[in-house]
Amino acid sequence: MANNQSVRRHLDAFIRGRIIGKLEDGRSVTSVAAAFGIAHSIISRLWRQFQTTGTAIRGFSSGRP
Repeated sequence: MANNQSVRRHLDAFIRGRIIGKLEDGRSVTSVAAAFGIAHSIISRLWRQFQTTGTAIRGFSSGRP
């Protein structure tokens, strides 16, 4: 029985900072996504979070509802 689930990895603070820096320099979300090999939707969500809250820190979750 094969495990077909994809492995998801969290972006560390350094990578998040580099992504935000490139977006602040005027690069497009699409070009940044291609440069880092990350899905466009992830970059877009990170950028929207940064513009709304002023921070790109990952929120804490206990994992339980």
